[in-house]
Amino acid sequence: MARVKTSWHEALGDEAISSTQSEAHRPKSRIANLVLQPEFQGAKAKSRRTKRHPNDVRTEQDMDATAGFDETSESEYNEVVDTFGGAGFVLVDLERELDIVATAKCCASALCKSKSKRKKASKKAGIETKKQQEVESMKRPHEETKKEKKLRQGEKLLESLEAQDGRVEKTDKVKKTNAVTEKVSIVSRANGHVEEGEHGKEPVEAMNGTKKKEIKLQKEALKTKKMQNVIQAPSSSNETDKIKKALASRSLNRNDQMTQFSKYLDRDVVVRGLEKGKLVQGKLRVNANYCMDGYITVDGLSMDVLIKGMQNRNRALDNDVVAVRLHPESQWKPLNDDGNVKAIKTSVVQSISSNTTDNENALHSLWLPSVDTDENFFKHLDKSNDSADLLRQSMKHLNERISRSGRRPTGTVVFVLAQGNSNGFVGSLEAATKVKDMKTPLSINDNFAYFHADDQRLPRRIRIPKLQLPDEFIRHPLLYSKTMLCFCRIKTWPTKSQSPTGEFIKTLGEYTGIETGISAIILKHGLQAHTLDFDSTILNELDEKYGLSGEKWEIPDVEVQTRRDFRATQIFSIDPSNARDLDDALHIRAVDEARTKFEIGVHIADVTYFIEPNSRLDHEARSRATSVYLPNRVLPMLPRLLCEKLCSLQPQVDRLAFSVVWQMHVDGTLVDGVEPWFGKSIIRSCCKLDYSSAQKMLDGVIHCDNVDAWVMDRRPIPDANPHITNASVIQSVKDLWSIGANRRAMRFETGAISLDNMKLVFSLNSMGNPTRYGSYEQKDSNRLVEEYMLLANYLVAQQTLRFHGPLAFLRHHPPPVTRAMDQAIKQLDKSGIQLDGQSTRQLAKSLERVRNDEGETTFVIVQALITKPMKPAEYIVAGNEASVDSWRHYALNIPYYTHFTSPIRRYADVVVHRLLEKSLTNISIQTKDFESKRLELTSVAQNCNEKNLASKCAEIECDQVFLCSYAQHCGDIEATGVVLSVGQKSFTVFILELGLEKRLILQELCLKGTWNGKTSELSIELPEIITNRELRMEDTDNCKKGVSKMVLIVKFMKHLRMRVSTTKKMPPNLAFSIIGEKN
Repeated sequence: MARVKTSWHEALGDEAISSTQSEAHRPKSRIANLVLQPEFQGAKAKSRRTKRHPNDVRTEQDMDATAGFDETSESEYNEVVDTFGGAGFVLVDLERELDIVATAKCCASALCKSKSKRKKASKKAGIETKKQQEVESMKRPHEETKKEKKLRQGEKLLESLEAQDGRVEKTDKVKKTNAVTEKVSIVSRANGHVEEGEHGKEPVEAMNGTKKKEIKLQKEALKTKKMQNVIQAPSSSNETDKIKKALASRSLNRNDQMTQFSKYLDRDVVVRGLEKGKLVQGKLRVNANYCMDGYITVDGLSMDVLIKGMQNRNRALDNDVVAVRLHPESQWKPLNDDGNVKAIKTSVVQSISSNTTDNENALHSLWLPSVDTDENFFKHLDKSNDSADLLRQSMKHLNERISRSGRRPTGTVVFVLAQGNSNGFVGSLEAATKVKDMKTPLSINDNFAYFHADDQRLPRRIRIPKLQLPDEFIRHPLLYSKTMLCFCRIKTWPTKSQSPTGEFIKTLGEYTGIETGISAIILKHGLQAHTLDFDSTILNELDEKYGLSGEKWEIPDVEVQTRRDFRATQIFSIDPSNARDLDDALHIRAVDEARTKFEIGVHIADVTYFIEPNSRLDHEARSRATSVYLPNRVLPMLPRLLCEKLCSLQPQVDRLAFSVVWQMHVDGTLVDGVEPWFGKSIIRSCCKLDYSSAQKMLDGVIHCDNVDAWVMDRRPIPDANPHITNASVIQSVKDLWSIGANRRAMRFETGAISLDNMKLVFSLNSMGNPTRYGSYEQKDSNRLVEEYMLLANYLVAQQTLRFHGPLAFLRHHPPPVTRAMDQAIKQLDKSGIQLDGQSTRQLAKSLERVRNDEGETTFVIVQALITKPMKPAEYIVAGNEASVDSWRHYALNIPYYTHFTSPIRRYADVVVHRLLEKSLTNISIQTKDFESKRLELTSVAQNCNEKNLASKCAEIECDQVFLCSYAQHCGDIEATGVVLSVGQKSFTVFILELGLEKRLILQELCLKGTWNGKTSELSIELPEIITNRELRMEDTDNCKKGVSKMVLIVKFMKHLRMRVSTTKKMPPNLAFSIIGEKN
């Protein structure tokens, strides 16, 4: 019978291919080797094959191996294949098959006998070995545990990797030398300067463009010739087939190889590696515009480490704290595009530094620093552990290597120390098998669905098991994916999987309004605890002590006797008009008759009186860390009974406060020799001013003879205190501004810079939808309050440093990224705007000159450009830093700073209040408790930093939700966009009216452009605008129609007319389009 072959690959698809590959790598058993006679050596057979269904014949080769078939003897043994339903039964020569089976049985019996003999011999040898091991173990003083063995193996692995890196580096150097020699030789031969076999000495840099192209073409021709020789070289067809099969398998397995991630090292090994400086750690930041690149900032390292590609990222996600093994120096990325090596500074202090030498006298009189930071300052720190010194030496060595090479370090993630976002992600579901229409249900063959997160930095296809999918999605997957937002989290990511496996948590709802968008943002940033009511135990306890509205509570006599009484002093607050949590108030009075010296008092709500340390309320406030301010609501850190009633410094009621009082000259400098006073107090605010009322006093609209513009409920109550009148309050506001304005001017003259970002405000209707929007305007009354809060925070930081030393809780603002700042200054210089970045003082003067000469619009753009390289401020514990220089606040240009003035909305201020109170009562931290306290404060600082960043991101994203709602209900927004940077296929604009920065990609705009590398300009073609015609990012029909076009040159600082609308797809996002050039 003739043999009939069928395509099993075609019948079973990818399963057959994967099965073939797995079978090919499976080792052969001994029985199989015995069964295979010389004529059957080509067959891939196993006599001990597990029983399976006849339909489970997977491939043609597998079928042949089952029957003992060999293609070389095809004429001798014919098969008949009966196929039905994609499966087949194999009919073979029965006599020959029985001979094979009989031979297999004989060989198997012989093998069993030999095995039994070997078992007996090995058993005896095992008993003797065991006895010998017992004797040796009696001699050894210490037996190695599993943990120690794992650590030793891990350390050996790290050492082997280091040795491998060293060999790679040497090999790369040799290759580089050979490559340079080869290039020089080729150039010399091309120019005819030397004979064959000699090496030319003409440098490669001296060649012109034509010669370079010729050499490039010669190299490509040489590569092609080599490939042809390789293919033609094999003498036999078998060797050629082997090469072709190898190439084919390589192409088939390329994707599989790309998804093979490295296994993580053991945690103990990672900790040991970090202590010894063999590994570095930091928080991963994935590039939002190009998710293949990530960066980590390492403490003490002068430059961020680049994590290039998914393989090196090794399944780590954005915001994860990771341990990284650095690559050999030869694999680091050159800093500049042309590959030339440039020296960079190794010190952590950046090129634009906080210059403390300029105007030292003025700086000293402004701040009067008094913290002694000598060698004994860190005396409380445990010096028995030398790991910190080892790390510093390691970082110093790395910085020297970076400076020498002029390259950015690269590395590979070897462990995830902490997950950055364990809460989950917002996005949409998509069926694994494409669904035809809205009514078609999910395919029964789909065992999972894909989750697509809105965040571009996350993996695009996260698998969600079918059992977790909601019923609505299973019934109508296409409709669900287009209308519903859902919330999922990543659970596992195996090393052999290209995408992670996730867990479905909840459906957020149909994206039809603002509430769904806000819920999604709150969940995305892990702020859902802020939306929940406080625990009933906490609320019941507060109710028992103080009553539902605080009616049960009065200031105890003990507090009246022990606190300083300011109730007779004229004290008032200045806050936004809608503020309820009034946590700061001010007083001012002249010290001398000439009114050259004044006493200033800052009074802050004493929140710590109501929050006992380590209570339920304290733990809840520590977890929340901050209040979140959204356009339509406030998510508080504390129960409203405290933040709006008992702690809030409302007028005409006695309140507990923590006060700071100092003396100042009229020019804004501190009075030398007069120490500031810190202490618990009782105050009675005479009135609550808003910024608008205070500004009218400064502008002269409200004065002694005309108070009509002063809202009645914001005036002091008549006859409540005969010394407090409308006129006295007005004069106090003017005195505060006069001294504060002088101080502010001096601060900027001595190096402080302003980094204010634009803040959007919305007017909402009764339905909660925005009807108007605008930018929040900073007035002189805002700056008045800001000056005294800054000084109070500084003085408290100084006090806690003097008493607590390394346990002081500080607010640190690091210097900007040098390279990014240099690029921004060079860009501005090319456009005719010159900034001096040698120091913060010179930078501040340059910015003020731009504002005066170029106007407010140009100033806003320049400020946005230099703010981009700035790093965010963060909370630190003083003893954790390498030196006192690491405490500095860059923007304020002062040596130390903290947060003290807003304990109602920031937990960091609560911590500072407690430290300040201990400093006043001379209660120092015991030496035995020092380390545990340092670790506790470090944990609090880390949580405050994370929650503070999350709340700021949530506030910005909620502003965009309200902007989308405004565009949907009130129409598109026309705005001005200023070009900040230009590339070959995209450009970035800053939208003045919205304070937004947006990167526009030509492909998404459905536009074509021509790049001019010499002038760094991008020429794009715009369809001319016709009546009722709009060009949007998702509208591709307009681009296909033949309309007249206008050419627009996009370059740095170019002003463009833009339209801001919303996308048609769900969920709606802001869409940006170009109208033309702004005249």
